[in-house]
Amino acid sequence: MKKTVQVIIKQRGSYLGPINSIKLVALGHAFNYLIPNNMVDIASKGKIKHIKMLENLKSTQANITYENNLKIKSNLEKLHKINIRKKIGQNQQIFGRITEQEILEQIFRSTGEKLDKKQIKIPNIKEIGIYNINIKLEENIKTGIKLQVLPSML
Repeated sequence: MKKTVQVIIKQRGSYLGPINSIKLVALGHAFNYLIPNNMVDIASKGKIKHIKMLENLKSTQANITYENNLKIKSNLEKLHKINIRKKIGQNQQIFGRITEQEILEQIFRSTGEKLDKKQIKIPNIKEIGIYNINIKLEENIKTGIKLQVLPSML
């Protein structure tokens, strides 16, 4: 008689491993604890095939997203500098602040690329001048552009 059984992990945070991974566990442990607590399913051929298909789809989608982010990065690197005009007061200080939305609008006008405001990091801008804007498209795809703050012409 078999002493182990293959199971598919269903519950997040399980000590067995990540969700949808296949694990070999003791037969008694599986039937007395894991299956009644809805932590795992018995791994049948159909379920294993289904999980492999989902993993392939997920990796294909990740590759497509990665390629799109590389294209966006190359478009942003062609754009050397964006300009934003702000009203200024004494000592060349600007009124208000420069928001991520203003920067995103300028990037969209220049390149046609839509970014999320969570992807950009701007320094604290108080005066006119040139600033570096860091853009993080993905964990390992980062780029930067220059922001030139100019006084507005009235």
